[in-house]
Amino acid sequence: MNTMLKTLSVAACIGLSSATIAGADVSEHFIIHKLDQPPQEAATLVRDFIAMSDDWSLNGEFDMMGGAAVGMKICFNAMRGYVAAAGLHNLAMMPCGNLALYEEDGVSYLSMLDVGYLTVLSPHPEMEAGVALARPAYAAMLSEVLGVE
Repeated sequence: MNTMLKTLSVAACIGLSSATIAGADVSEHFIIHKLDQPPQEAATLVRDFIAMSDDWSLNGEFDMMGGAAVGMKICFNAMRGYVAAAGLHNLAMMPCGNLALYEEDGVSYLSMLDVGYLTVLSPHPEMEAGVALARPAYAAMLSEVLGVE
């Protein structure tokens, strides 16, 4: 009986924490845009842009949710030196462009971590300078490639 009560208590706590997370507001560290393209097409546009540019690198791409969503890890190459200059331990945060392209209720979205999260996790003047350089580069790339503002 005691084991059953503990199990029910744990299940109730998990249910409450899941409900809290599901109803939570999106953090300011996420950039979210509606897209005119389906996720796979948007991923192709980003991939093709990066392939034609020496300023960017595609460090990883993977299907999620059975191919319904695409995750991409991209880097604005000029950011690398700033991250390393702030301490080599910061390399664990690379690449600094983490994107998810997905569809929800028939609408396509881009979700990206704002590169400013780097300075939250590792406040350092070099990191802040890198973020100041990279943030407008990511915004310009997303505007040019996916038409988001």
